Amino acid sequence: MKYQNPMIVLFALLIGISACQPAPEPEIQPGAPKIRLEVGEPVTVPTAEHPDISVGPRLVTLPDGRVLMGRGDVSLTTSDSGITWDVGPAIARPHLLPLRDGSYFFFKGRGLATGEPGLFSLEMARVQALDEDATDERISWSAATARVDWWAPLTADNETEVDYLNVGGPFLELEDGTLLAASYGNFKGDTVPMEGFPATSGQKWFKYRTYLLDSSDGGANWEYLSTIAYDGVTGQESFCEPAMVDLGGGELLAVMRTGRFAPMYQARSLDGGKTWQKPESMHVPGLAPQMVLLENGALVCSFGWRRLKVGYGHGLNDEGGPYPAAARDYQERYRQDVGIENPSDAAGDYVMVSLDKGKTWSEPRKLAEPLTSGYTLLAATGPDTVLVVSARLTLPGQSQERHLEIWEREWPQWSDKSVVVRVARKIRIVL
Repeated sequence: MKYQNPMIVLFALLIGISACQPAPEPEIQPGAPKIRLEVGEPVTVPTAEHPDISVGPRLVTLPDGRVLMGRGDVSLTTSDSGITWDVGPAIARPHLLPLRDGSYFFFKGRGLATGEPGLFSLEMARVQALDEDATDERISWSAATARVDWWAPLTADNETEVDYLNVGGPFLELEDGTLLAASYGNFKGDTVPMEGFPATSGQKWFKYRTYLLDSSDGGANWEYLSTIAYDGVTGQESFCEPAMVDLGGGELLAVMRTGRFAPMYQARSLDGGKTWQKPESMHVPGLAPQMVLLENGALVCSFGWRRLKVGYGHGLNDEGGPYPAAARDYQERYRQDVGIENPSDAAGDYVMVSLDKGKTWSEPRKLAEPLTSGYTLLAATGPDTVLVVSARLTLPGQSQERHLEIWEREWPQWSDKSVVVRVARKIRIVL
């Protein structure tokens, strides 16, 4: 008789037993929340019927639940999450913040030099209602100041010098009445060049910082409070185009663009914006993110990005320009972090959701295919719904394929023929 190796017998027995057992459930790793998004049909916003309307940088949710878009002689409002739109009141300025007491804060965000270093003059106003008296001509504007001692001028993409302090927002009102305004630009000493912007004529194309101003007197006087993010390294343009939300209890969250093909980063403050934790990659590209916190606790972020464009214009229309340089930088530094082989192929507009105040985010959901500007608008419309507006770039008479070809190689010669179509989508967050 031959004796079997007892270890072999035991091993075979274990295999047999395991084969009779049901397959184990996969271990659930902590990470992105599982959230279902119900995306409504796209609706064209009738901006073409009002050619003088200026859309502005943000949507505004009014106390009665309506969402307001634009400024100028008319605005547009919707009370059904973008399905239908009505003519709204004339609005003076794009920087409009509904305050906790029911009034409205207007702000002219271009700060002019006063002659005193670091001190800039601006204008602000407060009105009790958005009616015929809320136009630029009728509002009683008051002088305001902002002090940013380390501010430095910069060069815009079109090669013009920005010699004024640009306070672009977003704006928040904290529980104690303090007003906050996020902005970005350069301070003295911020001299790290941007990828793809050769300074052939002394232009100041330096990587941005995002910083925070505060006012304790209703917006009459603003002071530099803190730098949200700056390192001179991250992204092709670094920290800019911020979104910011008040999470309560002194906790703020800022989400920022860092380049054409670079991940967005987020930073958190636990003391009302006085100090900020180290920025963290969100592992997805994005331009000008927008954020809102819903009543059900869902934090929603919308964003987008554009396809590769070689024909940039302004003397930068070659392989050394900002888009090709950003694409190369992405492949060298961010492809592994983001996980998208070619971000140009994945361009479009997206939305994602967090249920834990931004500590984890759901998988980004694409809403709109190219060609969009990548600059979305976002507003809360209910306890579990938001409105997202995309800016679709169209060339009348051109096929989609030809349109994308023109975008990549010929856009400077065609840009004045393009038409921006605003497309709204209602989204319900199902928890």
